[in-house]
Amino acid sequence: MVAAERRAHVVLFPFMAQGHLAPFRCLAELARRARPGARVTVVATPGTAGPLRASLAADSLGGDVGVHALPFDPAGYGLPAGACTTAGIVSHQLITLFAASESLRPAFQHLVAGLRAADPGAEVHVMADMFLGWTLDVAREASASHSAVLTTGGYGAAVYFSLWSSVPLPEDDAFLLPPFPDVTVCRSQLTDHLAAGDGTDAWSTFVSKQVAAFAHTDALLVNTAENLEPRGLAMLRQLFNVPIYPVGPLLRATPPAPAQSPGAKDGRAILAWLDKLPPGSVLYVLFGSQYTIGAPQMMELAAGLELSAHRFVWVIRPPAGSDDVSVEFRPEWLPEGFRERAEAGGGFYRLVARCWAPQVEILAHAATGAFLTHCGWNSLQESLGSGVPLLGWPLSAEQFYNAKVLAEEMEVCVEVARAALSTEKLAAAVEAVLGDTAERAGMRRRAAELREVIAAARESMGEGSSLKVMDKFFADVVHC
Repeated sequence: MVAAERRAHVVLFPFMAQGHLAPFRCLAELARRARPGARVTVVATPGTAGPLRASLAADSLGGDVGVHALPFDPAGYGLPAGACTTAGIVSHQLITLFAASESLRPAFQHLVAGLRAADPGAEVHVMADMFLGWTLDVAREASASHSAVLTTGGYGAAVYFSLWSSVPLPEDDAFLLPPFPDVTVCRSQLTDHLAAGDGTDAWSTFVSKQVAAFAHTDALLVNTAENLEPRGLAMLRQLFNVPIYPVGPLLRATPPAPAQSPGAKDGRAILAWLDKLPPGSVLYVLFGSQYTIGAPQMMELAAGLELSAHRFVWVIRPPAGSDDVSVEFRPEWLPEGFRERAEAGGGFYRLVARCWAPQVEILAHAATGAFLTHCGWNSLQESLGSGVPLLGWPLSAEQFYNAKVLAEEMEVCVEVARAALSTEKLAAAVEAVLGDTAERAGMRRRAAELREVIAAARESMGEGSSLKVMDKFFADVVHC
């Protein structure tokens, strides 16, 4: 690559959620690789600054990427005092955290103005999370360029934001999506706040602000690859008349947990257990860091796993609705005697809440044959990056549309539930992806093909690689 003649200072601003912080760490590394001479600063809050610095140091970026913490008072918005990230709230408080994040604006204005004053000759560029649309105005005030970062995939984002732009939605069980008349959406694929949205409620108002920012930013950076999601990216380009750069997959290898942490001990035990098992014989079960299933659904899931009679690793977290998101495991979450029966049959558990799990290593292990997931985009890319087929149980947001495209178009996913779970359906799906079936062979073949697509995007030299796309983005948008 030709060295840039002009200096760049890139300011990355992720939303305060693990599913957003993780791809932004990768984005910081990608920016440094594309422009080694650029200054890179990641904006944080008091609750995210320490973990970000530690993560960047683990990736050998501690000296190259700065972290700037903005003051944040979640208690002033009725949130728990320590709720500096989504890990400190329950799901119904998410819209409140979205609103509270706008209180960061004065401090962010001060930061960007200070960067501009300290180095007037530098090109300042703000890469902001898709839920921080107000940063566009701050960038414009400081004569800085701006991009919005979609931490989702192309198809999921296109459908999700199209739906919000179309509220109130039809009451029909299934309806066509106005901007994309070839896409059918079911009401069972709508979260409660989207199904109830009328254009004036808090969720509608918030999302409409973000969509407006997408239409006026200088570019959209999307956590996907052109060859992975050509249709989804085409839909985004139709929806937003701005340049779109697929800079994904924004994936990183998970470093080992600190040696003394409970997570490290559990992780070693899981991997040692997997080492003893046949290839492709284990189902990995984990839902997201923000959304999870309720207590009755955990009972149904346990019954379905037992009925399937296949080995599994289940990372159990508190059920939805728990007041304390850090609560330890409680026996009443599972059917009486389930643990003993499953352990006798080869099941493995991590019975701790909100703790580190070696997901990348589990998915990459030869014994892992399928992944039961909430269909968050980071988890999906990690699974496909290891060639592991999926069982989908989407819970919120664009997860329903991620499951839809992976099941209907990529054909690497079997959707097993939306709200209610049928134990028989789950057991049959587990057999289909882990048993000696033609469906398993086809899904594993297609997953292997997508693994190669993701690997090619992560390489440095390919025309569709994330590094090449980021290089073009700097030349086109940041002009350096």
